[in-house]
Amino acid sequence: MDSLMIYLLKVSAGTIILYLFYLVFFSMDSFHNRNRMALLLVLLLPVLIPFVSTFNFLANNDFTPSSGAIYNIIASENQLDSAISEKVRSVNVNSLPGWIYLSVVVAFISRGVISISNTLRIIRKGQVRQNTFPKIIISESDHPAFSFFPYIVIPRKEFESGDYSDLLEHETVHVRQAHTFDLLLCELFIAFQWFNPFLWFIRKSMVLNHEYLADKSSVKGLINKKIYQYRLLNIPANIRTIPLAHS
Repeated sequence: MDSLMIYLLKVSAGTIILYLFYLVFFSMDSFHNRNRMALLLVLLLPVLIPFVSTFNFLANNDFTPSSGAIYNIIASENQLDSAISEKVRSVNVNSLPGWIYLSVVVAFISRGVISISNTLRIIRKGQVRQNTFPKIIISESDHPAFSFFPYIVIPRKEFESGDYSDLLEHETVHVRQAHTFDLLLCELFIAFQWFNPFLWFIRKSMVLNHEYLADKSSVKGLINKKIYQYRLLNIPANIRTIPLAHS
């Protein structure tokens, strides 16, 4: 457990360094597809680099055992078994932080599963308007339009108004570019690194970048972009949002 905690602390430190690098060099420009890949690498590289380093170490060293080495291993086997047995029999107070860590991880994962279940419940209760990709659902619930791969959910009041084409185009971009999987990956990292506050900032940057990507595609065919901007601004700020979905 101690080695796991040390590994997680190293991963967290690497994540913080890479995210600060992202903020300085990438966050202020408009290359949003590149920024999406950069944010994913901020999450993945700190996890993968230790394994690559270990593999290179093993590949660069000759581990063919000599007869003396084999004898030493056999001779120390009984001592190792005795030490392990003694460790198991004893009450290790140092394991308490590990159990606390795992408890919080389980709590975060449970929260994520509940959020996904609630989102899917809204989708199941809705009326299927289009069953091809992306699937369009008309919902009776009071929430903004949102997407959760491969679904786009439009509130009935928006649908009946007939003025939802721009929202549909916006959410279609989220679905076609599979932004949902980025969020789910980030939520998984938050669950295992809940002690790292920078992951919440990474999630915020990721969601913001997704919205930039969706807006960029949505306004291409619009003659009057101001109407689209005002439409987004008129969405009530206190309306119920959907967890782990793009609203």
